[in-house]
Amino acid sequence: MMKNKRSDIKDALKFSIDLSYKAGEILLKYQKKLNSLEITNKQAQGVASSADIASEKFIIKSILKKFPDHHILAEESAYAQFGNKKKAYEVFKEKEWTWVIDPLDGTNNYLNGLDYYAICISLLHFGKPVVGVVYRPSNGDCFFASSFEQSKFQNIRNHKKSKTLYSDNNPKKLKQALLSTGFVCEKGIPFDHEFSVFKHMMANSRGIRRMGSAALDLCLVSSGVFDGFWEKGLAPWDMAAAGLICIQSGVKVTDYNGKEFQPFCESILAARTPFYKNLKREINR
Repeated sequence: MMKNKRSDIKDALKFSIDLSYKAGEILLKYQKKLNSLEITNKQAQGVASSADIASEKFIIKSILKKFPDHHILAEESAYAQFGNKKKAYEVFKEKEWTWVIDPLDGTNNYLNGLDYYAICISLLHFGKPVVGVVYRPSNGDCFFASSFEQSKFQNIRNHKKSKTLYSDNNPKKLKQALLSTGFVCEKGIPFDHEFSVFKHMMANSRGIRRMGSAALDLCLVSSGVFDGFWEKGLAPWDMAAAGLICIQSGVKVTDYNGKEFQPFCESILAARTPFYKNLKREINR
């Protein structure tokens, strides 16, 4: 029986890292034959491919083999199980142990040959992330964290020792900041306000990037490449792992209103501590 102890969490983190590497090999294999991939529309938004499904099946099978009593919330199967994400949220935030996985974050990038995509694996304890791994198969970058230790970065291809991530205290102003965001395009939901915020931030910051993988964007906030990230309408599998990685690197993570982060939030705002208040004020103007 797994308990919320340092040794158990450490083992779960190592398992998650190894699992992400193996799932990454599946995605790299499928990407060599992009033209023959079967592509379907997701019930939530966007598209899914046979690569997403193969990666997810492998991850789920591996988790259940090691942790048969644990629950799983996965992108490609969540809606099939519960009908909609709100019902899924209500169920899983009450469970003791839940694995939240995105087998391929950035499917559109992946299908078009853009190497900005990731595998996200997180373990929740009563809805709170205690393990988080975001792995970018295309170049070997891996970001990871647990509730017991600081976030780290390692590239598996150069075999160098992992590097601890930390958020510096550089009090940047908006005009000096490089930011990242995204838009979840759900049918029937107007985006006038989101685009208004985007236009304002674009005109008053150093620049904004919309890269197509919220998880990787958040990890780049944790490493200091981006100064902040915000987005509305993300799902737990988009935020759980990367949110923990940000927090454990010293980045402040909340929803738009400043409420403490949890993977079922309707919005997410992440920024280095000295810049956080500035960013929060600007997106809520």
